[in-house]
Amino acid sequence: MKITEFFLSKGKVNASKSKALKLIEKVCPNLNSNPHVRSSMFINNIFEKIEKKFRPSNALRGSIFEYLMMCVFFRNDINPFFYQVNLSFVFNVTFDFVLFDTNKKPIIISLKTSGKDAYKQVELECFAAKQVHKNCRTIYITYEDDAVRFIERKKDLSEIHNIDEIYSTQDKDFDKLIKDLSSRDYIDPQKINYVRTGMFLGD
Repeated sequence: MKITEFFLSKGKVNASKSKALKLIEKVCPNLNSNPHVRSSMFINNIFEKIEKKFRPSNALRGSIFEYLMMCVFFRNDINPFFYQVNLSFVFNVTFDFVLFDTNKKPIIISLKTSGKDAYKQVELECFAAKQVHKNCRTIYITYEDDAVRFIERKKDLSEIHNIDEIYSTQDKDFDKLIKDLSSRDYIDPQKINYVRTGMFLGD
């Protein structure tokens, strides 16, 4: 099944109109091709090919990165999840991804292609989330490798308190994260109104 068709089948109703998804499909038509490739390699190889061949704008690069992360989620059976999420009682913040484990604990994932430029925004968003969801797990994923060391130094200096974990898709630690996430079961916490708005994808 082509990637666009797969996303449509999982609930991404506007998938056929996505420029980012169309570019990914040109480079990788089938979501499950090379199933044994590490998640870091899957993202980086496709991202690099798209950048070299199509030279996308910065805004489009961000969308491509988000869709590649969703591909990794589906390839590793990390679903269901929410995309572009507004959580109840966390106002004026849209999170990239939120997963709920079987204890209804939110796992909040923020993505940026340029990690050093946006860490303050992500820190504020994580702070807002933790004011309401005290036990949430906040994860920051960036495409740049040097952003990880930069942010970890900020954490060591106690300049960052609310980003629990930082990963780069260039690093093998990212693969460990995906392995950890794939070992868990996830639910739609529909009995409790956690989510105000957001696209629900998966089972």
